[in-house]
Amino acid sequence: MSVRILTVCTGNICRSPYAHLLLGHRLEQVRPGAFEVSSAGVGALVDHPVDPGSVVHLEFKGIEHADFAARQISERMLDDVDLVLAMTVEHRRAVLSYAPRLLKRCFTLKEIARLIDAAEQTQPWTERLEGCDGPDERWARIPAELARERGRHRVDEGADDVADPYRRSQDHFDTMAREVDEAVETIVGLEARF
Repeated sequence: MSVRILTVCTGNICRSPYAHLLLGHRLEQVRPGAFEVSSAGVGALVDHPVDPGSVVHLEFKGIEHADFAARQISERMLDDVDLVLAMTVEHRRAVLSYAPRLLKRCFTLKEIARLIDAAEQTQPWTERLEGCDGPDERWARIPAELARERGRHRVDEGADDVADPYRRSQDHFDTMAREVDEAVETIVGLEARF
């Protein structure tokens, strides 16, 4: 059984598809067939392709995007998700308004990366996840571990948000891509340890 991850932003054309396609690509390299990553928007530009500003970064990394079409988030979509990675705190709130039960399995992308690093300082992940057999068991436990860390590591407002490049210059897309790249590598790095 694969671990299902959903990335979420507003229009589902800039940030969340970039995070979705990059995270899926990188996890496939580390653990083939173990993860299923998708994305949606809270105000999606339904059926639109990935924004050209994000495409620049996907193509540079050799990541396919031609089949992508933006989707609107729905309660039904959230029924089968193991982990939600929102691009901002506001997107996280929107997800939880659809599915409050996901409270301990919904983070912003930058927040989860920050908490993965913080949790390692408290107790090594190899100890925290001892006895887990495979990615599905690991990623059933990881969000609960991180939810416990959440209260211990507060940050300034906006610090856990990925910058919004929509309708802005390529420089803003470059900033967004750097933020997403760094968070994705932290998540993938954790899985790669097992």
